[in-house]
Amino acid sequence: MVKKPFKRGSRWIFIIGILAILSIGFANRSVHLLLIEDARRARPVFVMKIHPGDMISIGFLHSVENCHVWDHLQIDSQFELIVVATEFAESRTGLPYAAFEGESFERLKDGFRISNMHRRVPEIYQWVDSKYENTLKINGDQVIPLASLAGNILLHIHIAKRTLLEWAIMEARLF
Repeated sequence: MVKKPFKRGSRWIFIIGILAILSIGFANRSVHLLLIEDARRARPVFVMKIHPGDMISIGFLHSVENCHVWDHLQIDSQFELIVVATEFAESRTGLPYAAFEGESFERLKDGFRISNMHRRVPEIYQWVDSKYENTLKINGDQVIPLASLAGNILLHIHIAKRTLLEWAIMEARLF
């Protein structure tokens, strides 16, 4: 007769213990998030896991010229926000008028575009008001009216490194 090293009940305790240790290790794994917070309270209003190469676009109606502006940003391999292009319908008060060295300024049928930009942006603070149509696009398909997240308010948009557990807690609170 072969002697079993564990009794039936202690085998389950051992398995549950191993699963708990693996779960804790997995929950402490780091992820990078696109985090949008109410800037005054530092309270998250939107969170999403991101990857290098992801694109976000932030659009708004320019308050002086009353035309749409889109800033296109890419997440680089170090999880930093890089402005890669900007599009705008007019080129007057408070709007771009030329490209910097290495950038391309082009006229489109409905406005202008500066591309080949490589401007690092550590974080973005943006006043959001529904009358200015502040909009976030993620990878060109997910469209979020920014005023719908927290109303007409100052938002802090940035990349944050958190654990899977912290991300899950943020998602649960936002749900």
